[in-house]
Amino acid sequence: MGKTKKEGFTLKTAILSFQHMFAMFGATILVPILTGMSISVALLSAGLATIAFYFIAQKKVPVFLGSSFAFLPALISGMQGAGEIGSDTWNRAMGKVSVAVMLAGLVYVIIALLLKRIGVDRIRKLFPPIVVGPVIVVIGMILAPKMFYNNIIGQAIWTGIPAWKHWTAAGVTALTILLVSAVAKPKSFLKVIPILMGFVVGYIYSLIIGLVDYSNVDWSQIIIFQDMGKTFGFYKYLTFDWGVILSLVPIAIVTFMEHLGDIAASSTVCGKDFMKDPGVHRTLMGDGVGTMIAGAIGGPPNTTYGENTAVLAITKNYDPKNLFYAGIMAVIFGSITIFGTAVGTIPSAVIGGASIVLFGMISAAGLRALVDGKVDFSDTKNILVVSVILSIGLGLGAMSLAGDITGDSVYKIMIGTVEISPLAIATVAGIILNLIIPSDNREEKK
Repeated sequence: MGKTKKEGFTLKTAILSFQHMFAMFGATILVPILTGMSISVALLSAGLATIAFYFIAQKKVPVFLGSSFAFLPALISGMQGAGEIGSDTWNRAMGKVSVAVMLAGLVYVIIALLLKRIGVDRIRKLFPPIVVGPVIVVIGMILAPKMFYNNIIGQAIWTGIPAWKHWTAAGVTALTILLVSAVAKPKSFLKVIPILMGFVVGYIYSLIIGLVDYSNVDWSQIIIFQDMGKTFGFYKYLTFDWGVILSLVPIAIVTFMEHLGDIAASSTVCGKDFMKDPGVHRTLMGDGVGTMIAGAIGGPPNTTYGENTAVLAITKNYDPKNLFYAGIMAVIFGSITIFGTAVGTIPSAVIGGASIVLFGMISAAGLRALVDGKVDFSDTKNILVVSVILSIGLGLGAMSLAGDITGDSVYKIMIGTVEISPLAIATVAGIILNLIIPSDNREEKK
């Protein structure tokens, strides 16, 4: 099925490992860019999480853990108005988010222990494709309008820079990603880096039209540990904020199914059944511990990366040690703060342009889950479950955005001062409806 012989650290190993780091790079740094979290810490936490996963999965599974997009709505909400990294407002927001991320990782660990005891099949029944698919669609569609407002339209309002500059920068970035993805040959290097190419071209265009601002950039901090107060000052504000916790932690139940899909995909590509050896309870445990590590140092939640599975398929080299070395490289790059500072000068409009494609791809992945799961839409049950999840998720998501824009909480579902996430409500509704609504084909299934 391909090369499985393990090698020492050679030039070839270094190239393969760097390619894995490169494959995850664009998506991993995009999450902290979108949320206002630290880019350097995101890279550092992704590397540390991948290293932990490597050992917990008994050095058998070639997987990289990077920033998860599924948690973006909750992260953006939790970090809203946080301001500059290291500021008092940022530290307070990060103190709340950090605790919630660690608790999300704890959910993975608990599910992993349950899987070991009762088996993956029983848990999987609660999250069939008719629940998971539309929930993933909702994730992308909730993020899309917020991205247009926060990264493109809002920037024109808040900065006073002409709107056409923001719109064209976003358009050039999105168009570059689409063209590279469509034109690059299937096994070429460009096929792996369309997002990075979009950032590069969008950034150059932004420089030309004067959209890049270096005035507030501090190049003096070279390594992440040089100014501990700025990078890790949030520790003194660690707080159990139930609003942030209830919006973020339940998403781990959805990403658990994403984990199962990614491990199944890696198993198929590598010609091995990682679900059984080392066991999905070990891979999920690795994912959970990795996310807890990320939360502990101020990084976003992590997830298994399909981008790296694609690299495995292209290179046909499945040695898990390559991913271990890629994790070490991510730690090195994350520790160099000046690297993260440079990336932080990317204009919001360029990020918005990349998000147009990425958030759409998230929703498309939900549609694919429905197709791959062979969901029968002639069955009334399936139609009802999918339609209710989409209506609740998108409807409440639009109201939540209206609340963000107007500052009026009347648009949001609140329990006291705690906002209940539209995604969480849609997910719970889908799970319950799937359990109680009978199938039209129930007699045939018997």
